[in-house]
Amino acid sequence: MNGGRCENSVPRHSSTPVSSRHASKEPLERVRHTKLDRAKRASPAVSTPRFTSSDDEDEDQEEGGDKPRKRIRLDRQFSIDNRRRIRDLKSFSEDDQDALAMVHAADIANSGIIEQSRDKYEAFFTALQGDEEEYPTIELQYPSASQRERYQLVRPADSSDFKPLDEIMYNMRIVAEYYLDDDSARLVTSEEDGSGFVEMLHRYAKEGLKGRVGAQQKFIDVVERYNALVSEKQKDGSIAKQLDEMNRVDVRLAEHIIKNQVYARTVSPQVHLVKHYESFSDNVYGELLPKFLSKIFRDTHLKSHQVFVDLGSGVGNCVLQAALEVGCESWGCEVMDNPNTLAQLQAKEFPARCRLWGIKPGDIHLVHGDFLKNEEIRQVLKRADVLLINNQAFTAELNDKLKYVFLDLKEGCQIVSLKYFRDPAHKIKETNVNDPVNVLQVVEKERWSGMVSWTDDPGKWYLHRKNSRALEAFVQSMDGLK
Repeated sequence: MNGGRCENSVPRHSSTPVSSRHASKEPLERVRHTKLDRAKRASPAVSTPRFTSSDDEDEDQEEGGDKPRKRIRLDRQFSIDNRRRIRDLKSFSEDDQDALAMVHAADIANSGIIEQSRDKYEAFFTALQGDEEEYPTIELQYPSASQRERYQLVRPADSSDFKPLDEIMYNMRIVAEYYLDDDSARLVTSEEDGSGFVEMLHRYAKEGLKGRVGAQQKFIDVVERYNALVSEKQKDGSIAKQLDEMNRVDVRLAEHIIKNQVYARTVSPQVHLVKHYESFSDNVYGELLPKFLSKIFRDTHLKSHQVFVDLGSGVGNCVLQAALEVGCESWGCEVMDNPNTLAQLQAKEFPARCRLWGIKPGDIHLVHGDFLKNEEIRQVLKRADVLLINNQAFTAELNDKLKYVFLDLKEGCQIVSLKYFRDPAHKIKETNVNDPVNVLQVVEKERWSGMVSWTDDPGKWYLHRKNSRALEAFVQSMDGLK
């Protein structure tokens, strides 16, 4: 264990300027509905059960809707992708020594972080015995043979910040749900007589908050028992077998890896960079949330051998989720400097996180530039299968320019947008025959609450497909009349 202070925390300041474009009235609704807690997105506790309250009360703060299911349920709405291979063979090699650089939990949550002239984190367990360390650092085993992750047993002064103990417990639940056989999973998550590892950790954390001596060592002992179990199941091949039986990464697992881990370690500590944008411009920052993205992948039948492109990719969450959940080649292009800076941090952390979880994602490419001018993106678009454009806040001028980009897409390419490019009521006529939207088909779809970051209100989204046959038929009919 390491009782010292961690010095390699994620940097918290940047001099990178934010670019801007001409004003638009379009994103007014987004700006009005953005909530402070969502803008901050500083802690995985937003989406994981909060086991460790700063209060001493004996109330269970788990949110039932966020608690992982007991075991995997196959989502039959997804079509089977027989080409997808989930398991990263390298991460299960004997004593994987090729450890990738990663941001450990102890790097972003430790006793050495000072913010606004005060300690950002304090000791979680305060009633110590003997030679116990005040700020012990422990390690947590992941399902693969890769490195363990370091966690310092601390709690944040601000309850909205990252909570190391909560993530340890939630990691265990996720591993039990997706990686362990039924008997092993029960050892981790059983609620009978409080005998499951998670229940024990929860109990000892509460004892620690009440100042009971010995709670810290009991907590550490349970983590070591869990580590031994996961190591045993990794070595006997049962975890690899579980992965080999998957052909898609469930959205709950993908969300935990990307949002609760990659995002929490790279974007959240510097989230102020994406809050400073020019309002009412094409560059307003907003996110499509994981369950919406998963629905998009399902409705477009995106497969691992295909190409996904996100124009205006922000910090890169959509690109990472497509690569992880589907396993496809995944591209993003972002013009703003600050979101791109954070996207590159996520791109660096992402491979290491996937390695920890034993998953092989698709290749990711995050390009910094104007998607209307960047030559690399222009060439990728020619072979794209699914194109995502979060154009909710784009100016009418930019949306019009994008219509001409679609002319170079291959037939069958699908375009997902928040505002339509082709009005569902649009008809091809002699007076509009040169309109580029004539090469598109469009279907209007419903978007429900909890699908985007800027509002809980339902709305619409649009699925276009490049299909020039209707236009060609119309032109032929015009020629026949001449």
